[in-house]
Amino acid sequence: MRVFERCVFFGDSCQDVLSTLGSPHKVFYKSEDKVREFIQAQDFVQWCLSPITGLVFCQMKIHSPSPHKQVPSKCNDYFFNYFTLGVDILFDANTHKVKKFVLHTNYPGHYNFNIYHRCEFKIPLVIKRDSADSQTETCTTYSKWDSIQDLLGHPVEKPVVLHRSSSPNNTNPFGSTFCFGLQRMIFEVMQNNHIASVTLYGPTRPSSQLRTSDLPQ
Repeated sequence: MRVFERCVFFGDSCQDVLSTLGSPHKVFYKSEDKVREFIQAQDFVQWCLSPITGLVFCQMKIHSPSPHKQVPSKCNDYFFNYFTLGVDILFDANTHKVKKFVLHTNYPGHYNFNIYHRCEFKIPLVIKRDSADSQTETCTTYSKWDSIQDLLGHPVEKPVVLHRSSSPNNTNPFGSTFCFGLQRMIFEVMQNNHIASVTLYGPTRPSSQLRTSDLPQ
């Protein structure tokens, strides 16, 4: 089996990603980021993405491909959806540079099951101990939420509860998921304690470059 490794970094341009990964399966235009409040006070952690080794979208309904969201709106951020890689990449509407990655685990029982292939990611976590130097542990596709909390601590904020459905009149047979923010990451957690997706955020722009839509509502 031949293995190819490609790297995509925060701040890469749209053209860089197209050259590295090829054309996305879908392009999704979003209207707002409902989980930005999670990352305002989190420590910055720099990541890069390798679609083969998984080194380095909270997954919201607005991230999921929808035929009603294919028409671009003015000044809206947009996702490249790579279903076979299990990855969504968010670009800034003004700079057209990478600002967020969403890594999907494709566990059975999740609303998006079998839409994405499983992303076999490995995320190094910096653990700060009171009586010792910082240590590095690894979060993988198969890590459970309890083990992540044991390493990073319990989130201060209450989780965002996600209720997905194909239309306002339908119910989701898989139940809700819960989104927690830790170390500039959003963990979407299923009711069985498995991680459904991990969202990685890039560095915060200087205050002079913040757009009105970036500010907490």
